[in-house]
Amino acid sequence: MPPPHRVPTKTLIIFGVLNLPLSMLMSPTAAVLPNFYLEYSAVTLSGLATATLVARLFDGMTDPLIGFLSDRTGRRKPWIIAGAALIAASAWSLYNPATDSGLGYFMACYLVVTLGWTLIEIPHSAMAAELSADYQERSRVVLWRQLLGFFGGLLFMATPLILVGGGTAFTPGVMRGIAIFIVISLPLGVGLMCWRVPEPRRRQRTRQARPGDLWFAITQTPPFRYFLLTQILFGLATGAVSSLFVIYASRYLGLGDKIPHLAMPMTLAMALGMPVWLQVMKRVDKHRAWAVAGLGMIATLCLVPFIAPGRGALQPMVAIMTSFGFFLGLSSIALPSLLADIVDYDVWRNRKERAAIFFAFQALVTKLNQGVGGAIALFLPTLFGFSGKGEPSASAILGLKIAFVAWPVFLLAPMVLLAWRYPLDRRRHGILARRLASRA
Repeated sequence: MPPPHRVPTKTLIIFGVLNLPLSMLMSPTAAVLPNFYLEYSAVTLSGLATATLVARLFDGMTDPLIGFLSDRTGRRKPWIIAGAALIAASAWSLYNPATDSGLGYFMACYLVVTLGWTLIEIPHSAMAAELSADYQERSRVVLWRQLLGFFGGLLFMATPLILVGGGTAFTPGVMRGIAIFIVISLPLGVGLMCWRVPEPRRRQRTRQARPGDLWFAITQTPPFRYFLLTQILFGLATGAVSSLFVIYASRYLGLGDKIPHLAMPMTLAMALGMPVWLQVMKRVDKHRAWAVAGLGMIATLCLVPFIAPGRGALQPMVAIMTSFGFFLGLSSIALPSLLADIVDYDVWRNRKERAAIFFAFQALVTKLNQGVGGAIALFLPTLFGFSGKGEPSASAILGLKIAFVAWPVFLLAPMVLLAWRYPLDRRRHGILARRLASRA
């Protein structure tokens, strides 16, 4: 076979740069925003759980629709532009609540921002899958996109240090500064990408997407069903960790003013570990690397209950969360790359270009996992008397540990087994790629 087309690094940077402000909007928000609204608004812990769950149900309607429309039109950029405009108009309200803002305010702002994020994320992910058809090169495309996203997450966590001159708290002033940056930089990043990166061409003569493809994409593609099952387990686990990370560190360990000291090394480990994982996946199939990373996450979480609260908890918690971030970073490369391989399978078997629909379902599962997993994780401690207000009792602390450690580990164990046995490996994809090239 001829050597695969290598996408220029400059193109990958321009393509992925919009992921920097987009990541500042959504990724750290899941960890920081609940605690921020608990402290600076009238929203309660049960209200946060309700709003998160409602937002994910809303995604259940919008994600597949956006994926279908993007595939139906065969265009990615118009939807990305629309999403950037929606976020620019709503991010300020989400990050700037009044002290008496309640559940209705938070839910309305969160739903609008989530819709804007979906309008960008799904077509952008599909476009990433279409930039290269090579098994290994796809991981490189995803690497640059995710690296820029993780840099955005790191910048989010560093904002208190930058704006407050060494401070660490996410105060209303800090959140306003973050909102201003997002509102300005996201449209600029989208404009640069639309100017310099062309729309990918169709590789095959395929049938136009129809509404029934939202159903047939699942029923006609067995590897996709396997992929979704594995990701459901993985997403429920990581959704629980992300929802409780700040609450566990601040309300139990007493490290409320040290959240950036915990989050920044974890985010940095995710970003710096990704090139390492890329080299690993040159020698090991992507699904096997994902299974190994899952084992690492389990081992890391099991160390958390041994940390005693107090100032002495900072260093061991930093070490544990940094290790967790390193293993978690592998999924940011492997999962989009694995899904891009499934798009090839669909083109070969069903003669359909449904990349956006596949990534829409992946985004939907991810959000539902974060919502359902986060809601379960936020709800479990309340069964033991944890309210998020005042000093927690021994029973409340036990419930917090079960939700933050035991529940994710329980989900990750079967996910590791499924990931190890993933059916579309490097050899099978190579056969598939040769058949597609012959047909073209």
